[in-house]
Amino acid sequence: MPFEFSPQKLVYGGEALGHAEGRAVLVPRALPGERLVVETARVAKGVIHARPLRILQAAPERVSPPCRYFGRCGGCHYQHLAIDHQVHWKLQIVRETLQRIGKTTWDSEITVHQATPWNYRNQAQLKVAANEAGEIELGFFEGESHQLVPIDECLILSPLLNHVLGQLRRPEWLAKLRGCREVELQADDQDGRARITFRGKPEAGEPEFLAKDLIREVEGVVAVAFVDKGNSETFGQPDFIYQVGEFRYQLSPSAFFQSSRYLLPELVSAVTGAVPGGLALDLYAGVGLFTLPLARRFRQVIGVESHPAAARGLKTNVASHGLENVRAVGQPTSDFLRRFAQTRPDLVVLDPPRCGAGKSTLKYLVDLQPPRVHYVACHPPTWARDLSYLLSRNYRLEGVEMFDCFPHTYHIECLARLVRQEQAA
Repeated sequence: MPFEFSPQKLVYGGEALGHAEGRAVLVPRALPGERLVVETARVAKGVIHARPLRILQAAPERVSPPCRYFGRCGGCHYQHLAIDHQVHWKLQIVRETLQRIGKTTWDSEITVHQATPWNYRNQAQLKVAANEAGEIELGFFEGESHQLVPIDECLILSPLLNHVLGQLRRPEWLAKLRGCREVELQADDQDGRARITFRGKPEAGEPEFLAKDLIREVEGVVAVAFVDKGNSETFGQPDFIYQVGEFRYQLSPSAFFQSSRYLLPELVSAVTGAVPGGLALDLYAGVGLFTLPLARRFRQVIGVESHPAAARGLKTNVASHGLENVRAVGQPTSDFLRRFAQTRPDLVVLDPPRCGAGKSTLKYLVDLQPPRVHYVACHPPTWARDLSYLLSRNYRLEGVEMFDCFPHTYHIECLARLVRQEQAA
């Protein structure tokens, strides 16, 4: 049954929150202060999740979404909201999350990093599926769905990746994608070279022939990789390089790397710009995005990464730069910290996945008593949860920064700088 709804605020996840008949209501693509007619889509844990039907009174900050797929494609959440207001609400979400989950009130300034809000993604995971007619389509899933939305272009992808997407959408290429479940596109820092990674096994002939055809016929494509059941094979240029500042990172098809190209140098500078010292630990190091710059400021750096492909990339990138003061360790962070018996580190950098570091890992970290911790994360709730633990163990917040790496989406990159307060004798 449709009902009238007026949300009060935006919350993490891209929805607007309000109340109706004493129950919390979440609605996508709605804005605080608006009056809308909505209908219930589902109820979970006492919360009504509703879909918007029509707007009775629009907010002044509402804008017309420039993407024709907005509202169907699940990739973007805020194209109906002017960019400055997106940043405003993301800041509010960070502060509220710190207070509600992190049990700390941060009234000081949060440094905001912004860049061009369009064509910023250097990486995309496109889904492959057959439609009702049996034809292969390429696109993104709808929000909270596995229903494919075929797309011709994406306004937040880099120009090169949009060009490659457009070529892959041609019928002669689409037919060859049958058997794949996902196609990953990745561009380098100059947006001049691209790699295509197929996940699954294409049914159309030998992978080598498909790879050579794509490299020859699609401008900008220099490498094609196939990943299936743990096996990986790459054709074309074997070393796909992404440069950030003075450092060149070799990326394998299976290793994670930041996918927002404009703010990477600022993020690296903010995370690694600590007072020089003796030892720095880079935990959840990936392929070494922060490890390599830390080597310029510390006498010794230890990078720790558990994902096999990323750990191999970390060792490769350390070796290729000749950084003899860096040790790359391929094991889970908690295992490393539990066994670590060297001198107290001067700085610990944390950049965990969405699940956060967790209490057991943080306990080992606190036992080391590092004077400084820089915690960067892509998931504010688990970031705030982990900060709550550190703040209850003689650490205090020195600074908070927000990186709007993914405009038009609800995703937020946060950085917290913490310093240890020595206990009184």
